[in-house]
Amino acid sequence: MSLSLWNNNSPFGGFDDDFFSGSPVFGIPALTAFKNDNLLHSSPRYEVSENSKQFRLAVDVPGVKANDIKVDLERDGRVLHMTGHRKVEKENSFEEYKFEKRFALGNDLDTTKLTANLSDGVLVLTAPKKEKEEPKATTVPVTLGEAPALMDE
Repeated sequence: MSLSLWNNNSPFGGFDDDFFSGSPVFGIPALTAFKNDNLLHSSPRYEVSENSKQFRLAVDVPGVKANDIKVDLERDGRVLHMTGHRKVEKENSFEEYKFEKRFALGNDLDTTKLTANLSDGVLVLTAPKKEKEEPKATTVPVTLGEAPALMDE
């Protein structure tokens, strides 16, 4: 698999990210809101698919506009970091929902060609897989004589 949850501070290794994200097992809606002061946090649902040539991550972000979503690659392109928000009008006031999600990407993806497209409330990220190189065999010549000295640092 080319993707796994990234949770740098969790002793559960990402399990808790899915557990509190609105798992269908518990029948919780896709954008589960957790109240923190006046700000509501949500965790969008996502679907991962891949084949031998391409990786695809589809994230449900209903009501979120393209300019309210930020997608970054961190740690030399190995961690995908998504953040976003939307405002909802309720009884003459606004509530703001925010989300943040990190995924560890596999080394087999060409993250320099990552694309993100938003349509009908679904953000779709795609990246091609790197071409697999055939393993090369190299013969190392053996010479007679004393080995060279260790290089200075």
